[in-house]
Amino acid sequence: MASQRGTLLKRNYFFAFLILLAGFGGLLGYDLYFKPYVLSQTVVKIKVADGGFLPKNYELKQSDLYLDSVQTKDVPSGVITEITQVEHKITNVNLMDGSILTASLVDVSDLEPQQDEGIFPIPKEAIYAINGSLRSRDKVDIYLVEGDSPNKERSGGTTAETGAPGAVTGGSEPIRPARKVFLSGVTVNYVRSEDNNDVLDSENGNTNNRVTSTGKVAAPELKLKKSDGELLGQYLEQGKKLWIVRVE
Repeated sequence: MASQRGTLLKRNYFFAFLILLAGFGGLLGYDLYFKPYVLSQTVVKIKVADGGFLPKNYELKQSDLYLDSVQTKDVPSGVITEITQVEHKITNVNLMDGSILTASLVDVSDLEPQQDEGIFPIPKEAIYAINGSLRSRDKVDIYLVEGDSPNKERSGGTTAETGAPGAVTGGSEPIRPARKVFLSGVTVNYVRSEDNNDVLDSENGNTNNRVTSTGKVAAPELKLKKSDGELLGQYLEQGKKLWIVRVE
């Protein structure tokens, strides 16, 4: 009887040791693998000396950035995960030391104008044609189309909907406006509807690859060199119209 009790006691000690070992192993596995690799995500953070901050419109350098692991539940939407995504990009707001970078905090799409650039609104009356699928961050080519000069009388008819040169009377050939590329690869900052709201695919954002839209494209705002913007204004004063073609 005593030997059976001893055997049973040894077996209980053995199982207790296994449970203790499994517990320690589980804790180590959770802390060393599961938590940092499964329940966490690598993000890019801001590094500022003495706990200071980086000002708005600051160009980020590699020395200002570092990678850190953050629990998934604390990761914001649009988070930046690679330093190369934001290196040499411009900050949209003041950033404190340790801030997690997101696409809304840094100008990852190069939408913010530099010192020699500006955001130029294009009036609806100056547009010859424009893509209805145009969205913010697209790239466009701009063609100059000969329109009716404000300093001379109109010699031909115009189409009822677009105001573009139409066919003249007497059975003659339609007027074919001269076209030439004026600017290429221009960034579209904003796309406004007639009620001055951003045009998106849906109320939830650009989610369906331009199948639908929240409004009719009326007036885009383009990021241009100031010299190009001034030249564009001169062409518009001469009565020329803009054919805005999406290329990216």
